This record gives sequence, structure tokens and C-alpha cells, in this order.
Amino acid sequence: MSSKLAFQSLSGSEEFKYVLSGKKLSTPLFTIYYKEKKNDDKVNSIMLSCVAAKKLGNAVKRNKMRRRLKMATRKAITEIKKSFQTRFKYAIFAKPKIYDEKFQNIVDQLVIKFKSI
Repeated sequence: MSSKLAFQSLSGSEEFKYVLSGKKLSTPLFTIYYKEKKNDDKVNSIMLSCVAAKKLGNAVKRNKMRRRLKMATRKAITEIKKSFQTRFKYAIFAKPKIYDEKFQNIVDQLVIKFKSI
């Protein structure tokens, strides 16, 4: 791990609507939406956002879920660096179970799902 991964967040409702209109993979911990990038997007950047909906709890709980999901995503992507598809934009939505789940289980689930894309 010589260099840090550079993530680019999805910004604006138009970009989220675009990704949400794509394909979807679900687990008990999270749901991944992904769709092919447009021609004007950066080819090699990782466009990804982690989301915890308001109904999952107060701000403290949601932020913890989002931080855990972001770090698990970073670790999962570094584990499968060669087979990770950068040609897609990703939106990962947390589910309530992720709050109490062991960190390594989250990483393992992400690796499995990212490999299946």
C-alpha cells in the first residue's frame, strides 16, 4: 500500500438519480447501486458515495455507520485492487445491521459483492 486511494464523491441529486437508475446488489448489511460512467467522467477515478438514511438513527449513529462503511470499502478495494471495476459509479446505502456488525464481516461482504460486479 504505497499510495492512498483517491475517491471522488458523487455530488448532486442528478448524479445520485443516475446511479440509482442502474443495477443493484443487496446484502443484509448494505445495498450497492452501480451504473456505467458517462464519457465525460474521469476514467481511472473511483466514484463512490456511502449513505446512511435518516431513518437509521440520530446523526451520531448515522455518521458512525457511514465512517465504518467508508473504511471497509477502502480496505475491500485495496484487497481486490486488480479486479475492482473503476468504469462504474457506486452508491452504497447502509442498513441498520451494519452498526453492530464486526468490521471484518463488512469488508468480506464488500469484497464478495465487488468481485461479482
